[in-house]
Amino acid sequence: MKAKKSPIKSFFARIVVLLIILATVAGLYFITPKAAPPPPVSKISLTQTPDYNACQIISTEAIKTTYFADLVTGISEGVRAGMNAPNGTIADSCGFGFTTAKSLDNNLFVEVYPYTATINGANKEMVDASWSEVATSNPKAYFGKDIDGDTIIYKLRVIPGGKNVMFEIRQPLLERAIDEPSALDFLVGLAAKAKYDVVDPPITD
Repeated sequence: MKAKKSPIKSFFARIVVLLIILATVAGLYFITPKAAPPPPVSKISLTQTPDYNACQIISTEAIKTTYFADLVTGISEGVRAGMNAPNGTIADSCGFGFTTAKSLDNNLFVEVYPYTATINGANKEMVDASWSEVATSNPKAYFGKDIDGDTIIYKLRVIPGGKNVMFEIRQPLLERAIDEPSALDFLVGLAAKAKYDVVDPPITD
């Protein structure tokens, strides 16, 4: 004659199984890379945007081999858009959305815009105290930081020729996973892999 299972033991056994299932699901949620959303839609149409091959300067694969795997968990493909450049012109940009352990709302931008030293008598390319020159950089590069509302922006401006090339990391201020030293290393690494010759390709007969 088989002994009957205690209702209390059976109840606790079900609870243990349920907790194991919940723990497994939660673990999979946190270790599975989250899909990176695309960057926000620009208000500037592509018909207004000059084509400087911004999305050919750096590839998604090159970005993946540059970022810190423990900080960035996923990245989207690049999306071309127009942006307002610091010197008043329109930049051709390539935007990538990326995720971190802290936030799904992060962006990396590569922006290309003309180097225009003087507009209406004002020098629009002046580098002020908010920028610091990156030692031994070639081509010359400057690193800066901005805070725009709830967003922190780390940026690297490179001047390879007749165009400015700006690399920007944008993160939520209170949920940033990449700090300033890491951002500098990341952006300098990207700049070293950039294909600047696509911006001003050589003229052939």
